Amino acid sequence: MAEIKIARYNPRKDKEQLEALLKAFEYRVGEVDLEKFNKEIEERSRDLRLRNAMVVAKEDDKIVGAGFFSIWNDYLGRQHCVLHDVITRKEDAFKKGIEEMIFRELFSYLKKTMKIKKVSLYAKKHGDSNFLSILMKLGIKKSEWDHYEHEL
Repeated sequence: MAEIKIARYNPRKDKEQLEALLKAFEYRVGEVDLEKFNKEIEERSRDLRLRNAMVVAKEDDKIVGAGFFSIWNDYLGRQHCVLHDVITRKEDAFKKGIEEMIFRELFSYLKKTMKIKKVSLYAKKHGDSNFLSILMKLGIKKSEWDHYEHEL
């Protein structure tokens, strides 16, 4: 088995592979509007800081995972950051450590480059125990809700 390496998304080289991975990820999130996804990715690719924040995991130059986050300000002007589910194929999910590697890279980038101090994640309490165990492995404390927060 080849080593998995973390890299930054390259819009010229990785677009088709990322689309294929996203289509395979529908098992977890339901149907995806590829046109809207591509529009959002193109928008983020124009801003160097956001493009560098799109993290992919590659095995033999093939994308096997991808991680994203969203940042917005609430009505009080406070900044919020939500990490989204790591995109993987069903057969790769939780077996190769892809999710953990991507989350760790995103945590580091958000803390050092984006100067974010706290992130949020959503995980179904009675859903995916593998995902919940990854959160605990990353030092994210249990929550009685589906919403988790983590200080970077």
